[in-house]
Amino acid sequence: MALGLRHTPKLILVGGVCAACATAPQDGRPVRGADASALCVEGALLCQDEDVIKCVSGSLTPPEACAEGLSCFPGRGCAACAPGVSSACLEDAVYRCGPDGQLGEKIEDCPTSCALGSCVGDCAPGSELIYTVDSDDGLYRFDPRTYEFTFVGVLDCPAGAALPGFGDGPSHPFSMAVDRHGRARVLYGSGELFNVDTQTASCLPTEHEPGAGGFELFGMAYVSDGPGSSQERLFIAGGQVGELGSGRLASLTGPTPVVLGSMSEHGFGAELTGNGNGELFAYWPGGESEVARLDKNTGGIDERWSLPRLQATPSGWAFAHWGGRAFVFISTMDARGEVTSQILRFDPQGAGGTGDSVVVVADVGRVIVGAGVSTCAPVVSNF
Repeated sequence: MALGLRHTPKLILVGGVCAACATAPQDGRPVRGADASALCVEGALLCQDEDVIKCVSGSLTPPEACAEGLSCFPGRGCAACAPGVSSACLEDAVYRCGPDGQLGEKIEDCPTSCALGSCVGDCAPGSELIYTVDSDDGLYRFDPRTYEFTFVGVLDCPAGAALPGFGDGPSHPFSMAVDRHGRARVLYGSGELFNVDTQTASCLPTEHEPGAGGFELFGMAYVSDGPGSSQERLFIAGGQVGELGSGRLASLTGPTPVVLGSMSEHGFGAELTGNGNGELFAYWPGGESEVARLDKNTGGIDERWSLPRLQATPSGWAFAHWGGRAFVFISTMDARGEVTSQILRFDPQGAGGTGDSVVVVADVGRVIVGAGVSTCAPVVSNF
């Protein structure tokens, strides 16, 4: 989760050519206006949401919707497979991806289910680790046993502009969650929610309706239905921009959230994390930083722990459970504008059951705005 931050536009390579240097959004959308044709490289394919736009004879064609089941990828157009992906799922079967991004021959039928281009059992490989996303769209894998990050890739989700009152220009990730299949849900500052492959960083839209139920922005986490259950639900906590500190708790299993209850008032919005024991936790930064175990049915607090007071203004935060402990990724900005991004390890059983925290990484060097961990992660550990 992040406050509304300004970001420098990035360059986009479309078909190997810098098609929108300095002015185009990073999601591959074309520049509109008098100079649009000057940016048109013959044969280039650009995307606007799930519509493809082609460059023909120096002009951009009107947006054309991709067929059902296909997504638009800059440089590729409408396709079933993202660039660099060798296989994809269609219902409960795995298909080979052709060089043009279309589905080829069937590789196998899955006895259980298909996710991320392969048959999966209960937990996908890598789903037991923590994943983070930063304010510059970088997706990383974090090992809580060694405190080491592994770079996965840069997200290129076709998100729109940031919501009014939350920065300006193109939006960037705001929060994330990860399910048992190793699939991340990443919310952008535009209010749009995307599915992200945690192995390749490829991105696809979801059926979520931005702003539905009054939830413009929110923290989120998957939680199992009970101890040892392989069934899980996505919970979200948030609301309107500018009112996140007095947010609501909801479950999200379709296009619109189901409100469960109101959450306690705080100066900043809550980030969530869940575990395989069916427990849901929230973290709030600020002068009165705290962690709380929530009632999943109402949003009320069942148990709470105080964390050390932050000495500067929070600028980005994320939260993930692992092995009976929680990892807090917190960035703060001091009066000089200097940003420090720490990782805290919080143990609710420490200090005789009152909870304690320790700084395990003094400065990550990135503003982490989202962290996700699936319910496949261990609930106890000996590290």
